Amino acid sequence: MKRDRQPGDIVLGREDGVIFIPAHLVEKVVKTCELIQLRDRFGKQRLAEGVYTPGQIDDRWTDPIEQDFSRWLEAHIDELPVPRDAIQELLKERTW
Repeated sequence: MKRDRQPGDIVLGREDGVIFIPAHLVEKVVKTCELIQLRDRFGKQRLAEGVYTPGQIDDRWTDPIEQDFSRWLEAHIDELPVPRDAIQELLKERTW
């Protein structure tokens, strides 16, 4: 769905293009990006440790991997610039 740019939109420019984020979605976008970044960090660490295969990390995670991530996240949650309660709320809402 295409949407015209509106006053207050946040502009995100990258090498590959520009997107406009509606102001009312910015907080959720930022929190989600932070969570994805931490999820990627977990995946890279577990791959380097030989705990999981690339196929396991790149596919939809199984319950045991999700549980491992939750434990790992609890140990690293204070490293995010997003408050702990906001991350925990996002985890409840996530659909991946």
